[in-house]
Parts: sequence; C-alpha cells; structure tokens
Amino acid sequence: MIRESDPETLIVGAGIAGLALARLLTRAQREVLVVEASDRVGGRIRTEHDSGFLLDRGFQVLLTAYPEITNHLELEDLRLCHFESGVMLFTGRGFERFSDPFRNPARIFSTLAASSLTLADKSRLLGLKRRLLAGAMGQLDRGSDTRLDVALRAMGFSEGSISSFFRPLLSGIQLTDGLEGSARLGFFILRMLFLGTAAVPQSGMEEIPRQLASAIPPESIRCLMPVQKIEKFGACCTDGTRIRARNVVIATDGLNAARLLGKEQVSSRSQTCVYFRAPRPPSGTRAIILDGQGSGPVRNLAILSNVAPNYSFTDEALVVATAPGVLRGNIPEGVVVQLRSWFGEQVSEWSHLRTYVTEYGHPIFMPGSPMRRPIELGNGLFVCGDHRDTPSIQGALVSGRRVFEKIN
Repeated sequence: MIRESDPETLIVGAGIAGLALARLLTRAQREVLVVEASDRVGGRIRTEHDSGFLLDRGFQVLLTAYPEITNHLELEDLRLCHFESGVMLFTGRGFERFSDPFRNPARIFSTLAASSLTLADKSRLLGLKRRLLAGAMGQLDRGSDTRLDVALRAMGFSEGSISSFFRPLLSGIQLTDGLEGSARLGFFILRMLFLGTAAVPQSGMEEIPRQLASAIPPESIRCLMPVQKIEKFGACCTDGTRIRARNVVIATDGLNAARLLGKEQVSSRSQTCVYFRAPRPPSGTRAIILDGQGSGPVRNLAILSNVAPNYSFTDEALVVATAPGVLRGNIPEGVVVQLRSWFGEQVSEWSHLRTYVTEYGHPIFMPGSPMRRPIELGNGLFVCGDHRDTPSIQGALVSGRRVFEKIN
C-alpha cells in the first residue's frame, strides 16, 4: 500500500462542486487535496475539439443571473457569448419569435403577432414575470409545490401555451418528458432567464471548471486517481493508495456518491445531444429554437456558431440539437427527419459530427423536493454536488460553499 501525505481535507471529484470547495479552502489557506477519476477537471462539463469545432459534451449553458456565480467566477475572464433573450418557436407553419418587449422593444410587434400564445397568455406571461421578479410566487414555497403543468393551469395559461411554449422551453432544461417536474424549480429557472441571459464561454463550457481550478495549486489536484472506497477519515484509491484526512468530501455526481457511500442510487435524468456541421447557418438567430409541435425527439436546437463564433474554426456553421432521454444510434432515428421539416432540404447538406448521450444529466427534482439536502454525514465526512441542492451549476456551487462553511 502506498501512503500519501495526510491533507487536512480530501475532496473526491473535481467537478464544479469539488473545485468550488477547493478554491474556497485554498483562499482560506487551508490544506486540500482533490482526487479525480478522469483525465481532467470538470466532471460533466467537458469541451472537446473535433474537426475544427468546439463540442460541449451535452448542450449546456450558464445562466448569468445565478446568484452564486459571482462568489466563484470572474465572468469577464470567461469572455461570455450570450444567447439572444427570448426564443424562436417552430409551429409547423414556420417560426415565431418571442422576445421580452422590455429588452427588445423593436421586436414587440413580431412577439404580439405570434399565434402560438393567445393575447391572454402573453398578458399572463408578463404578469408571471412581474411576480417572479418580485419574489411573490406562492409556488416557490416547498409546502405548496406541485407539478409545473398543474401550476401553469392554475394561473390560467391555455393548454396550447403549455404544450407548445412552456413544455419545450422548460422540459428541455429540466430534461423531463413533459412538465411533471417541480413548479418551484421551473419558476426559479424562469426567474433566472428573466433576470439575465443564457451564455457560453468563448472557448467552451470547460472554461468554467478550468477557471475554478486555476486558483488551486496544481499539486493539490490529482487526475486519473479514482477512489475505490471511503474509509474512516480517509479513502482508498483503485491503485492501492491510501489517503488519510481530517475531512473527506464526496464531490462526485449523485450516482457515484451513492456508490461510494453505500447509499441508495440517486435518480437522474438523461440527455441526448447531436452535433452537425452545416455549409451555412439555417437561420441568423442567436436565440434557442424550440419545437412547439411535439413533432419529434428534438426538444430544442441552437446554432452555436451564431452565438459563439469561436465554436467553429471553419467557415461552416455548428448546429446542436438536444432531446431529453437516451436516444440510440449514431444519428438517432427521427432527428434528421424532424430537422428537415424545420429547415427544408438544406439539412441534407449537413454532416453529423458527434452524438453524446449523458446518462446522468442531472438529478431528478420532483414537486416537494427540498432545495437544500444534508451535506454533513458525521465523523468528518461530507457530500456536495448539485444532487444536494438544485440540479444546476448554481446548485453545485452552493453545495461547495455550504461544505466550506461547515469545515471552515
């Protein structure tokens, strides 16, 4: 058995939560060692170079209004590229644009003319925005939480608006089949979208964990060092290395945390993400395009090279189509057919780049779920990750800070 020197705190996992915690401990001049099973930091956030394009493993964005990010990230250094506020909605007859009239006054008429939402629905949507920004939503209370579709019906939204607008928008983010997830979480996401923008770093989403790691001494992060089991005040790695520590923090995804802790497996949602290269962008929009028809597996689509030109090192466009769940096949069945119905025969000129299936996309958050779960397990053992808070970058960062406050 190889014996490592004993750090004060051992963190198992170099995802967002583990890196946020290690960064805070480093700033507080506390000794820390992070061990990571894969070849680099980032966890589920990873960017790859392929055929002249940057491909994030799974379509991911940073919501700039997340309140926790200012405690951990230097947004200016990430050189964020912002999606256009609002969405484009495919209706079967073409595309309709929905923009916030207060952010995009020039597009108020196209938004008013869109037929997917009735005038009453549009008025209710503005009212919902006002209530969310004022923090006056009763559904944000855990005791009265319900399914998101139930909450929207109770507010008077039409069935058409729920199926063609809210379902593709929020189920694509929550990775749900429909709107069966928590209204409290759905309204939190809507509030973030109303307050800020969705964005990606110029050099890919992996810049976020890289920035967190840059504030941690390189010798305090060990990659390709998977942990086999957790022991009292320490851990044993698969190569036989034993590490003793006063504090041990499991900062993996929920699936691996359950395995290491001998707990019941955490339920999660999956995502399939398909990348294409196109000779030209199918649209000039920087907004996310939603399937308002329910016509196929793709729930939303983005022309990433319109939003972040650095994602393409060629003169071609980068298109990403995403769907909740696991879709089988190199190019999952129905994807091309659906996109051809959106953009016509030009889709035949597209080339498939890569399909990513993320089996553990993020934890399930059902109605009544707590926003904060226990992080302290006793005897110097802690756990953090988005499965301890909200399933998001926000939740991962918050959980890392919560453990720091316990240790420090």
